Amino acid sequence: MKTIALLLRQLSLWASACILTALPCVVAFDYGGIHPWAQWASGVAVLVAGVLALPSIMDREIQGGPRFHWLAIVLLGWAAFAWFQTLPLPGSLVSILSPGSAAAYTTWLDPILGPQSDGTAGRSSMHPISIDPASSRHTLAMLLVVATLAWTSATVFQNRKRLVLLLAGLAAGAAVHAGLGIFLLISPESDLLGMNSIDLGIHFAAFINRNNAALMMNIGVGASLGALAWRLSALIGTEVDDENFEVNDLISLASDRDSSVAVISLVLCTAALLVCGSRGGLVSAVIGLTLALGWIRARRGTTTIPVIIAIISIAVAMLIVPFNLDLTSLNRMELFSDQDESTLLNDGRIPLWSDSIAAAITYLPTGSGLGTFADAHLTQLAQSSDGWAHHADNLWLEMFTEQGIPGVIFISVLLVGMILSLNKLDDSPDPVDHGLRVAGWYILGSLAVSQFFDMGLIIPANLIACAIILSVIATRGIMVLPSTPDARVRGNELQTPDSVGNEGNENDESENAENEELPSAALPIARKPRIRFQAQKSPLPPIAVACIVFLPSLWAYRVLQSDAHIDSLTQTAQGMLNQSGPEPEQLESVLAPLESLAKQTASPIVFRILSDIHFQLARYDEVLQGSPQTTAQLRSLYLQTAPAVRRLKWHRSNASLATKPSSSGVSHAVGVEHEEAEKEIVSPQPLSPHYAASLQHAESELRVRPLSREARTASLYLDFVYTDPTRTRAILNQLCTLYGTNSTALRQLAQLSLDSYELELGVTYLKQLLERQPSQTAAALKMLEAYPELSLSSVVPPSPVNYRAAAKYLNTRPAPDLVFLSQALDGLGCDQSETISERASCEELWADTAYVLKRYQESFAGYERAIRLDAKNVALRLKLITRLGAQHQRAKALSEARNAKRLFPDEERFDGLIEQMANRP
Repeated sequence: MKTIALLLRQLSLWASACILTALPCVVAFDYGGIHPWAQWASGVAVLVAGVLALPSIMDREIQGGPRFHWLAIVLLGWAAFAWFQTLPLPGSLVSILSPGSAAAYTTWLDPILGPQSDGTAGRSSMHPISIDPASSRHTLAMLLVVATLAWTSATVFQNRKRLVLLLAGLAAGAAVHAGLGIFLLISPESDLLGMNSIDLGIHFAAFINRNNAALMMNIGVGASLGALAWRLSALIGTEVDDENFEVNDLISLASDRDSSVAVISLVLCTAALLVCGSRGGLVSAVIGLTLALGWIRARRGTTTIPVIIAIISIAVAMLIVPFNLDLTSLNRMELFSDQDESTLLNDGRIPLWSDSIAAAITYLPTGSGLGTFADAHLTQLAQSSDGWAHHADNLWLEMFTEQGIPGVIFISVLLVGMILSLNKLDDSPDPVDHGLRVAGWYILGSLAVSQFFDMGLIIPANLIACAIILSVIATRGIMVLPSTPDARVRGNELQTPDSVGNEGNENDESENAENEELPSAALPIARKPRIRFQAQKSPLPPIAVACIVFLPSLWAYRVLQSDAHIDSLTQTAQGMLNQSGPEPEQLESVLAPLESLAKQTASPIVFRILSDIHFQLARYDEVLQGSPQTTAQLRSLYLQTAPAVRRLKWHRSNASLATKPSSSGVSHAVGVEHEEAEKEIVSPQPLSPHYAASLQHAESELRVRPLSREARTASLYLDFVYTDPTRTRAILNQLCTLYGTNSTALRQLAQLSLDSYELELGVTYLKQLLERQPSQTAAALKMLEAYPELSLSSVVPPSPVNYRAAAKYLNTRPAPDLVFLSQALDGLGCDQSETISERASCEELWADTAYVLKRYQESFAGYERAIRLDAKNVALRLKLITRLGAQHQRAKALSEARNAKRLFPDEERFDGLIEQMANRP
């Protein structure tokens, strides 16, 4: 019976080891594991593996005390702090712990939802630190899964054979994705994983972003190096990071069958790093390799200094020197380039980091909550690019924003603990520990560097792989006692090298003895490393640790399951909305389950989709109220219920708002175009109750996600429901801040402000837009044509680039603003041009503008200056000749035409002009 129990325990542990080893590779096939259902499935797999590992806590040979699971305990402590961030706290306390979060729930919400109160009316004054508790709970659940994973890995992989399986499995899994990525690059037409439909980022293999894929490749390289270091140490007793190591020692691996998997994986992952296009992945690989080979961390005195300088120089060169090679990752190693927007100074990272640092400071000392960066940095947008950055492209900065000072402390503890564990492994006599140490240094180094340019560690596939191997390193490091100068052995603290990592059963020991024999070179006489051997002790500490780890994971499992269900239902509903004219019955069929889900979870995602569904149903109600008789009438009525059109229709029919004076005394009178539109407006019909429901759900979303841009936008389009101009003005101002660097959104906000007859706000937003994007000047001026009472000088910033764009547009209009055009002419700043071509174009524009202003002599002088700068411009000469003739300066025009004909004898258009002017009386 005892033998059967032992066999079952071994089978259970091996099953757990196989699940954990295969999990990162399998999860990565779901775009790295980014979907909620994949994260829930990962949690289930980790829970199953943990349950299979539970029988081992009764085994005295398995190290199960708290210190052997310090990594899992630290992660649980971190999870406890993240949970604290989701608890409702008094507003006065939150204002101390996180002023930015307090402002989100008060300053940002009070103008929209009304002030907070302690009574039953209004909003509660209690709110969490997290500005998106639902997202924080989901991320917290993943953190608890990782803590369970850390305990399970540290328990399962204390055996040498299973540890070798882990190194080989991680290397092979990364190699699978490396091969897949290379194949898809060679055959882009083969859409194996549906990646061709991904339009966000540049994908590689099954990862949406190539930087995320590069981290998986680096994990594979680290595991491959670890496996090769293990085999090398086992065969010849030499360590690759030892100063006595010689390259010739690698020859011993050529005939070693066990090294073949590692060699193949190393080649594939390295090739993938070169072709995937990740600059950060290559730089982190250099740093990781340097640490793995001990060129920096080894204590070699002053000889380390040149190595450090050389490595830093190589890393910098990889970032700033353009390589003329057909390797994507190397081609993108260019820092200073005005033409490649993907280079380091032009890819948007540095401006984003600047805004993120400013945001992080506002949330100190306790941060904004796990998983909230997407909203947290929006209040400080000033330099970022147009797109919405859901992540900071710098994991450490993102963690600082979300977790504040406690997050810095937790990360520091984990980093210092891992470094100490890796250093302790140096005293282990087991070659497997040597391989683990090499893999650990490589992965830790690549992580520290790559996550400075990316956030690939939070991708579940990468997170699982790193959590497994780092937790094993943490435990194996504790198992090694410091080396002693003699061979004295105290009690039962010393194991023979042949039994290191075994679990005490005779079968396992005999298998290991037959499978691997340590050479004498692996045990130098100068040091006597010792391995902890767990004696017969009380099982209570291991049981207590297991309970502390597993009980929270059950809550995490429920959260992940709920989030997966939410994602499935909302995606189904969103698919219906995205259809062309979804059936009302279809939408109504998902209303009841979504309403129930909203009450149970208070998820902002559910509130958002409910708001959209109710708005769509309200549109159908209004179409039915119009009683369309034909398909054309039906289509026309439906288009009139579009959000922007429906809102504009209400504002144009509201005479009180149309004539409301502004604070500066400027009348918000309706323009001629608006008056004509009002004549077509029929008497208002009763509002559909779905509009009120849509607004209610948008407000519910704001209560649980106070910085939501989508909820504010939905509320703005529904301002005909709440009919409060002050609230509309507040929403417009807040959206301008939250979309502060998005040019498209600023232009839409300006239009919505003008539609609301908030002319001052419209002017402000347009000016902000044109300061950021002068290329939008023409679109802004076209928008202002419906508002002749607005001065163009109040909108167009006084800069040469804006004046040039404005003049170019106005020169083509039938009745331009001559006062502003004269102002623009004086501000073109042609003398500030940087190139001859730019100066020639500017002089031509100056001449065109002067011609429109009827300053003909100045105009012709400007054309002549432009021609001197761009003598080969035939169109410019034709323009000058034509306009000279139009102003009855025939002699000069004929002279210019004949001169041009001599310069361009093949240009027939000059012949026609010469003949026309010569025959003119």
